[in-house]
Amino acid sequence: MHLTKNNLTISCLLFCFLGFLDATYLTILHFKDAFPPCTLQGCEKVLTSTYSVIYGVPVSLLGSLFFAIAMALSLAFYLNRKKIFAQGLFFSSIGGLFVSAILFFIQLLIIKSFCQYCLFSELMTILIFASSSLLYSQFSK
Repeated sequence: MHLTKNNLTISCLLFCFLGFLDATYLTILHFKDAFPPCTLQGCEKVLTSTYSVIYGVPVSLLGSLFFAIAMALSLAFYLNRKKIFAQGLFFSSIGGLFVSAILFFIQLLIIKSFCQYCLFSELMTILIFASSSLLYSQFSK
């Protein structure tokens, strides 16, 4: 498959949408004091850890915000084809990747448990970074 700007943008939109659904689902459950079904036996431990909330704000809500912003930038680029939107998406994805790496290592090294929903969110962030990097690099050619 040839990686055109259209293909990359649509892929990025899909990754943003899936990440948004995942993070929003966790946010809703957080405010309901409920836990999602988990096959990894670590979701509850991760989702109730001190690292799951920052100043009373669930990390999943911040994830929802990140994915919504990335989705808006992807859609803006898809509709307008302006470099500024590709740049915004790329640079915001760097921030998302950095936060995802920190959260992954917190699960691995500190909590010593994994949440499948968190891992999915981290994977979507990696895929957003990869697709936005390719999209942004097409402007350099």
